[in-house]
Amino acid sequence: MDKFFAAVSLFRRRKYDECIEVCNELLQHNAALHQGPWELKMRSMTQRVYIDDIEADDDVAEDILDTQTIATAPRPGTSIRTTAAASAAGKATAAGARPRTGTGRPITGISRPGTLSLQRPGSTLGNKTALKTARTAGSARNIRLGSASMFAVGDPTGPLFHISRLHPDKYADKDAISKPLFQYLYYHEGEIRKAMALCDAVLNLKRTNGEGLWWWNAQKGRCLIATGSPREAEHYLRAALNELYHPDTVLLLARIYIKIDQPTAALEVCKNGLEKLPGDITLMTQQARVLELVGNLSASVRRYRHISQLDSMNTEALACIAVSYFYGNQPETALLYYRRILSMGAHSAELYCNIGLCCLYGGQLDLVFPCFQRAIRMATTAELKADVWYNLSFVAMTTGDVHLARRCLRLAIASNGSHGSALNNMAVMVARQKQYAKAKSYLVAAKAALPNCDEIKNNLEFIENFE
Repeated sequence: MDKFFAAVSLFRRRKYDECIEVCNELLQHNAALHQGPWELKMRSMTQRVYIDDIEADDDVAEDILDTQTIATAPRPGTSIRTTAAASAAGKATAAGARPRTGTGRPITGISRPGTLSLQRPGSTLGNKTALKTARTAGSARNIRLGSASMFAVGDPTGPLFHISRLHPDKYADKDAISKPLFQYLYYHEGEIRKAMALCDAVLNLKRTNGEGLWWWNAQKGRCLIATGSPREAEHYLRAALNELYHPDTVLLLARIYIKIDQPTAALEVCKNGLEKLPGDITLMTQQARVLELVGNLSASVRRYRHISQLDSMNTEALACIAVSYFYGNQPETALLYYRRILSMGAHSAELYCNIGLCCLYGGQLDLVFPCFQRAIRMATTAELKADVWYNLSFVAMTTGDVHLARRCLRLAIASNGSHGSALNNMAVMVARQKQYAKAKSYLVAAKAALPNCDEIKNNLEFIENFE
């Protein structure tokens, strides 16, 4: 028993690997204590790979079998797709003055899960570009394929059980095991269908006994979202909210409306949630994100300001406020917010790149290149290195060093050959040297990377007419 309590203590201190080792010893040598160590090991394995999947995917899915579609041409400001399409086409809208990601989100100081594309239309000659701060993204299935299966290698006790032989009805009436079992199936194994079958078994049993259902309704909705059935998930999440108003359930319901391109409904859900749970940071953050998605940047920034007043350590709110000041031609004020984030211990290539751009527009030229040097040293991925070199080429163009700008663009293209903005700018610089055939090849590659960018199309037509 002393070893079991030691394992519980390790679990509470979040030392999951050590806890699993102690549970393995107990499972090998003491069959009488099978259920306790088995459940504790299952919880530890789940927590080791757990990710908050509420924020793991914020894309807009096209439901081709949706029979409830009313209009295919929504009003301006009520659809995420139309806002993203207008920006990609280069139309002059209120939000179109700022560059956007490939998914249509305006470039802000932080990258949210699901927004993995860092390419954006436009050229540094006309746009000030700020990078983003990376956050973890993924799904339960991706975690299983990438890490959870690797942890199972060398486990002396082997798998906890055979998934194919699992009978959910056997565990439906065991509250102490059913919840950790669901989390293990969903987060560790990525077996969404089995987890949903367990939800169905528990829901059927609890309906018969008249017990509370809100947690299992919410998890059933979570599973339906993961399997691509957001319309069916809405019913279960509404049922969960009727029983208990929980922030996670509200966020899941708002995520459904984002997926089916109904941002107005998502905002209404968040508004109702804030009436029940006033001052909840997660709901306010979701509301600000949706406002940003539909292009209402002023309202989004106001919401972020309210968040920063309630939580002065919220890096997302501080970064988004800083970017709004940056694009509002107030780089000095933006620099104050970025320095605040830096003082909180957030050191990244994106942050140093943003600070360097603020110093450039604020006239503090002596700090620009040291910031970019740190950004280059801290850049890990090829896409991130390309973005840093791309922004550095803009700094060189601003200071009049054309030779340095050309070298930075070459390094950006070498790091990421599909960086459309760098290819476009490189084509312009080559065309100034009257190497039109070479410029055309760069523009063709840029058009393949950013097919909806009007600037690249116009440059390509100009080169073709000139030839």
